[in-house]
Amino acid sequence: MNRHYIQTKIKFYAAISVLLLISACSDKDMSDLNAFIAESKIKHTGQVEPLPIITPYESYSYSVDIQRDPFKASVAMVKSAPQKRRSTSNVRPNDVRNREELERYPLESLVMAGIMNKDGDNWAIIKAPDGGIYWVKKGDYMGENHGKIMKITEAKISLKEIIADGMGGWKERKNDITLSE
Repeated sequence: MNRHYIQTKIKFYAAISVLLLISACSDKDMSDLNAFIAESKIKHTGQVEPLPIITPYESYSYSVDIQRDPFKASVAMVKSAPQKRRSTSNVRPNDVRNREELERYPLESLVMAGIMNKDGDNWAIIKAPDGGIYWVKKGDYMGENHGKIMKITEAKISLKEIIADGMGGWKERKNDITLSE
């Protein structure tokens, strides 16, 4: 006999036996199932709570014609306000010069990594927050406050910064960056 023929016959008999088993398990009388469904419907009847009563929005008319503007000083306040002192300093940052690359960073974020002497001048090696390495010499600028390098030694860079004095003018401030370990 052919092998394919035998396998087909086995599949056919297996299918018939599965159908017989399924039909044997079914009960035509489903009265117990219908009774259970009816009982469940009676036991589990739910009630939906009524929706809450929504009160309508009442608009409010705000009249400001008779009140003063809270963002403007009253006449009495203007007269009693102390006069600001004006700065008498002649210090000013040079706004016409081109800003240098290291003036984009706060001075605290710049690191002095080393020093080198080239042609009798000290050059400092600076590491910027973006990972860039820069060479600076006396007269160069660095930091956000117009910091001009005045002196470079083996231990530090001395700068003169120009900062706002709080009275509409400017003042000079000395600052240092020390060699990092």
